[in-house]
Amino acid sequence: MKHYIVRPTTGRGWGLTLAFVVLIAAGIWPVIGWFNRACVVLGLPLIAVWAYVIVFACCGVMAIGNRLVERSCDDE
Repeated sequence: MKHYIVRPTTGRGWGLTLAFVVLIAAGIWPVIGWFNRACVVLGLPLIAVWAYVIVFACCGVMAIGNRLVERSCDDE
């Protein structure tokens, strides 16, 4: 029987998984409701700034994950 969910096997993998779960949670309703206010930050609505923060944080986590994968491939 095939397993469709692949679980991380290392601590680094679990850390990256936790980081992605936190970022996903930051982009859904309860958190979005906190930032959906009539407030302007740096000339943008607060919700737009929050969306940029989530996008850049996702890019950062993916870059870190890519470096960790490269490093673990070199170890083998």
